[in-house]
Amino acid sequence: MGFDDFVFHLMELIAALSGSFYYLKTKDNRVQPFIWFLWVIVFVETFGMYGYILLNNYDNEIFIWIKNSELCRNTWLYNIYNFSTIFFLGLFFNRILKSKVSQKIIVFVVVFISCSTILYFAISGNFFKMSLPYDFLMQTFAVFIFVMLYYFELLNSDKILYFYKSPIFYLSTGILLWFLCVSPLFIFDGYLYAINKDFLDFRYFYLFIANILLYSCYTFGFLYPLHIRKQLVTKK
Repeated sequence: MGFDDFVFHLMELIAALSGSFYYLKTKDNRVQPFIWFLWVIVFVETFGMYGYILLNNYDNEIFIWIKNSELCRNTWLYNIYNFSTIFFLGLFFNRILKSKVSQKIIVFVVVFISCSTILYFAISGNFFKMSLPYDFLMQTFAVFIFVMLYYFELLNSDKILYFYKSPIFYLSTGILLWFLCVSPLFIFDGYLYAINKDFLDFRYFYLFIANILLYSCYTFGFLYPLHIRKQLVTKK
């Protein structure tokens, strides 16, 4: 693992710890699913590095079995992660939205994507071999719908007057901008990934910066509202 990977994993951990700290201080149940989501990311990104260990050769039966099995590649792990992403985000936005119509839309999107994913892997048998085609585009579409529903409800309520005091605004905005900025990169992956070294370098750098900004936004979104709360308590 290089220095860039270490920084990236550190930012993920800081965001998850910040979310947990915010919850311990506020007991805000609305953000619980998002905090679970952040810890799932930390676990997957950490456990997913077992592939580096499999590059070695150890005289151990379990190690040899894993290396010769379909678990050798971590594709299965990230397929589970991609599946859980929509579930946790759907649960998160379903908790913060009050409109029954919006909640039904979220449930429909989550169920549709979940059923499509399960059906594809059940028919294709590619669960251990490859990810769901266009899965990132479906996630982007789902996140866009969720956040737009949140923005619409925010604009039509008194909460718009103090939106900057809530972590929900920063979390929603951060994840929406990340998906919108990164999705074009994955769209052109199939055309340039294997043949263009400059694209590989640019892709790595672009994703690194985008991820750092994303998890910085998460961390800020949890800690800044706590700072405002502390100031209000001090003034009283």
